[in-house]
Amino acid sequence: MKIAVCLKLVPATTADIRVAPDGKTLLLSGVEMLVSPYDEYALEAALKLRESFAGSSIHVLTVGGDDAAKCLQHSFALGVDAALHIKASGLDASAAARASAAALKSIAPDIVLCGRQAIDDDLWLFPGYLAEMLNLPHITAAASLTVSADGKSAKCGCRSESSEQILEVSLPAVISCDKGLNEPRAPTLKGRLDAKKKQAEVKMPAAFGLTGADLDSALTVLKYSPPPQKSSGKIITGSPQEAAAELVRLLRDEAKIL
Repeated sequence: MKIAVCLKLVPATTADIRVAPDGKTLLLSGVEMLVSPYDEYALEAALKLRESFAGSSIHVLTVGGDDAAKCLQHSFALGVDAALHIKASGLDASAAARASAAALKSIAPDIVLCGRQAIDDDLWLFPGYLAEMLNLPHITAAASLTVSADGKSAKCGCRSESSEQILEVSLPAVISCDKGLNEPRAPTLKGRLDAKKKQAEVKMPAAFGLTGADLDSALTVLKYSPPPQKSSGKIITGSPQEAAAELVRLLRDEAKIL
């Protein structure tokens, strides 16, 4: 089985992200960057599949600037077989999916795994775009994954607010992975040392026949702004009847909820 995993480098959830003076970019210099946590579930799922299907190989790829190579070094430390860096920075989900799809067509994987969303933009767009461009079926946010013994189909459990759906899909397919699918492993010291000896393949989008127009963004960021600071709370005093009347007034006149 040939397994492909798509990864994205994102700021750590604990990072202090600031908006640049122009309001259209973020100041990420010095910010800790790591593999998007949902992509870690996809990577662990790939490792488990390789353990279950003898002779399988894992091919990881990422789209981004020079710093995106960190994703691939992390993957090598976990023991993946091959890594591809599509060198193109600043792409939105649709353009990144187009570049990834062009590369994956040459790899011809039996299954494509990725996180359900990247935690930097939270768009949930990349997996669906990718499946559409590859003309493959797609299962979103799989919390469980079982591939049939013959490797021709997969069953996934997908949670909703009130229940869980069990979906079956023919392979090849794109499956995005949700929290709870597994417990991602950490690289061993040996794995980290071995990773330093490995080099990812680096290609520009043009190597896959893509032009600048193919990578145009479908999404335009007009402005970034930090969330508004919370105002101090108010304490309402008086009798229960007076407090209730004052609460209604505040909700109607100030909060504009009523």
